[in-house]
Amino acid sequence: MRRTITVTAALTATVALAIPAHAATGNLPGGTSIGVTITSPANNSVVVPGPVTVTGKASIGTGVAVVDTALTYVLDVSGSTQTNVAAGCGGDQNGDGQPATILDCEIAAARALNAKAAVPNTVVGNVGAAVFGASGQSADVSSAPGDQKVVAPGADVNGNGTTDISEALGSAFIGGGVNLFTARNAGGSTNFVGGLNAGIASATAAPQARKLMVFFSDGGSTDGGTVDAALQQAVSAGIKIFTFAVSNSAACNNAGTQGSLREIAETTGGTCTEVPNVAQLPDVVPGVIASKLTQLTLKVDNGADIPITSITPALPQDGPATVDYTVGTPALTPGTHQLCVTARGTDGGGAGDVTECTTVKVNAPPVVKPGGPYAGQEGTDVGLAGTVTDPDGPSLTTAWTAAPQSGVDAGATCSFGDAAAQTTTVKCTDDGVWTLTLTANDGLNPPVATTTTLTLTNVAPQATLTADKTLVTRGTTVNFTAPFTDIATNDKHTCTLNFDDGSPTVNGTVAQGAGSGTCTAARTFTALGPHTVLVTVTDDDGGSATATVKVVVYLRGEAWALSATGLIGVTKTPHAQCPPNEDKTVATVNVAGLASVNALHADCTLDPNTGRTVAQARVEGASLLGGLITLNAIEAKCVSDANGITGSSKVGTLNGQPIGTGPATIGIPGVATVHLNETTTGPNGQLVQNAVRVRTLLGQEIILSACRLG
Repeated sequence: MRRTITVTAALTATVALAIPAHAATGNLPGGTSIGVTITSPANNSVVVPGPVTVTGKASIGTGVAVVDTALTYVLDVSGSTQTNVAAGCGGDQNGDGQPATILDCEIAAARALNAKAAVPNTVVGNVGAAVFGASGQSADVSSAPGDQKVVAPGADVNGNGTTDISEALGSAFIGGGVNLFTARNAGGSTNFVGGLNAGIASATAAPQARKLMVFFSDGGSTDGGTVDAALQQAVSAGIKIFTFAVSNSAACNNAGTQGSLREIAETTGGTCTEVPNVAQLPDVVPGVIASKLTQLTLKVDNGADIPITSITPALPQDGPATVDYTVGTPALTPGTHQLCVTARGTDGGGAGDVTECTTVKVNAPPVVKPGGPYAGQEGTDVGLAGTVTDPDGPSLTTAWTAAPQSGVDAGATCSFGDAAAQTTTVKCTDDGVWTLTLTANDGLNPPVATTTTLTLTNVAPQATLTADKTLVTRGTTVNFTAPFTDIATNDKHTCTLNFDDGSPTVNGTVAQGAGSGTCTAARTFTALGPHTVLVTVTDDDGGSATATVKVVVYLRGEAWALSATGLIGVTKTPHAQCPPNEDKTVATVNVAGLASVNALHADCTLDPNTGRTVAQARVEGASLLGGLITLNAIEAKCVSDANGITGSSKVGTLNGQPIGTGPATIGIPGVATVHLNETTTGPNGQLVQNAVRVRTLLGQEIILSACRLG
């Protein structure tokens, strides 16, 4: 902090003392201490922009005074001062047993001034006294041995509880002089020159450089001579004289025969004060050395004074006094500013002021630029490039936050790669528009937050589809499973399946967690052939993923060239079944009394890609029932695929008669019935194709070239 004091030669309110400024730092021109402190803000404090509150204390008369003043009280004891004063002045001051007089008021006024001079931290080191009438006499103002022209204002050498100067003043008597501590007689008329010379003798006895004389008179001088020589001596001795024209018949400008009271005062740099109401004299005279704290002001960067009005107790305050103050500066901009508080006051020496300064550094808030607007995809990292500048520190923390703005599903969240870093990444669990906020805090200013937007588009899920079996016979139930993932962990999903069999699309059952799940369904297929089963997984934002799996539906098949049931049984020979694929050939088969067959062939194939089953059998020639029935070129074929189920057969000749492919039934009288190119359905709905079926009268059955599907 920096403290300075300046003083000006101004007049006090009651008694104007035109004394040049000479007080040391912290003291008014009259030596009274004056001080001001700034308790807040502390010097070199760092504050935020805006008004700054300044608090502190100011005082007057509470510190160490400059004890460089001597006071001399000069009383008019001429006969005219015996005039009674109705209002008193505190009654009989000189103990003569008479009602209060003008002299009693002079004594009361001098005592009141001395009481001011005797307080702690006084600026007055010594006091003296003189009286004048026809002549002037310096008073012996101490009970100490010898003629003591000066004494400390509070001295009580004889220890009787009354200050020595007060005793000496109280011993003055009208028309005579002073009784203490050495009797002196001054006569009864009015002689300004005598009074001045006596007062100068007392004043020059004081060691203090600053000498003040208080000179009372109730009228003009009546003796001859002029005051010029005495005044020249006073000026040379540095004595400033303050005259008081006491009573309504006295005046500062009354010249008398020796000069006026105004001339005496102004020649020495003092002033003359008229007190027509003598009773007020004790209230007026102490103003010679009174101090007062008059004003507090604030100055910012050496600008104009800002009056401080929030002061407790309110100004003005007579010293000694201490006050508390509070004042706000105008809004301060970033940078260094000097705040100075000035306390102004007055004392008997004039006006002065003391200034204390403190320096504050206004810290600018951080400048936050979040960048953007940003765009990306849900569930993926999006780069953020924010910047925060704060050249005046002192420290800085930053933080990113995200909040849904529009089009964001409930429960969605965002996470940052490093939320405390200015440059980082953000990943959100749902699409839509997000508000991103970058906040910076320098620990001094309120946190600074700036926003931008992040627009995220939807990312479709990904799915696969599997079946627990992909090559199945008709009527088999297939279970489908479609696992899916979604980079947006907040999305919800549905799924549908198209089984490629002409049936409507169905909804699958979804079980999901955050970012993944499974769609399941089951299907019993009745349509033969390949089926490309399609699953579609859709998120709640309309994004979808598809996956397929191929299921092939087929019928089992078999073919054989010869079989017989009844009295004689012959198993299916050769017998080919599929799956797996088989191709079989037998050269001849002879069953006595039943059949003689040659070049027997049977094969069965299944195409796993198409579900096409082909079962076929062929016999080149056959003689049945001992030659009663002969046949050749006997073929049968069964086919099943996505186009349907068909059976066909062909017979070359029967007993030499051409047959072909058409169905026919021919009876052999007394022997059997022959069924040709017969298509039938088995007990389980299977297709059965018989090229030749012979049924004897005895129930024997012979089949040549047959196939079956299912």
